[in-house]
Amino acid sequence: MRPRVIIQSLILLTLTFIALLVFWITQKPQPTQYPKTPTLLDNDNPYADLYIPAFKLTDANGNTIDQTILEGQYTLIDFFYTSCPLICPGMTAAMRQVQDATTDTTLQLLSISIDPEVDTPEIIKRYSQAHKADPNRWTFATGDMEMITILLMGMNFDIDTLSTDKGYRNIDHPSTLILLGPDRHVISLYRYSDPDQLEALIKKARELAG
Repeated sequence: MRPRVIIQSLILLTLTFIALLVFWITQKPQPTQYPKTPTLLDNDNPYADLYIPAFKLTDANGNTIDQTILEGQYTLIDFFYTSCPLICPGMTAAMRQVQDATTDTTLQLLSISIDPEVDTPEIIKRYSQAHKADPNRWTFATGDMEMITILLMGMNFDIDTLSTDKGYRNIDHPSTLILLGPDRHVISLYRYSDPDQLEALIKKARELAG
């Protein structure tokens, strides 16, 4: 075979390989990207990249809710489960305190169960009533584990199930209260067990949603 023919064949093979490589890259499934609305926060806010992605959950009345309930509203969010033996009772009490301290504002509250196998709409409704949640302002919701994991990932949170010596199941989950802006981005995180931070949360909520 002539050298010129060999060179032409090599060039053709190279071009074919490059074309196949480009096709493979462009057809490879890409990770899901959740749209972010323009943040209302200052550029130096450490939480500006944390946000709630699009979602579909079921509320305590069995109705489907999605991210639109957050848009245009200031919202306080926590993650809980009704059989939680440790931090959840304190978190829910803190949410109730914020609810009662902001009755004359437009602040809304959202509690999302991270235990969908147990926390059916009926269960979370009884839980919300036991804690005197105002159904007009404070929504309780549940959903499948995949959806809950996506929500947690949007805010760089993890979840894990731990066993204990006492035999009960403890789900390791976020223990902070999350103040969300009208664009679904996080304004700030607050420790529910710190009275000073809870006071700061109420002050900020009244300032923004008053």
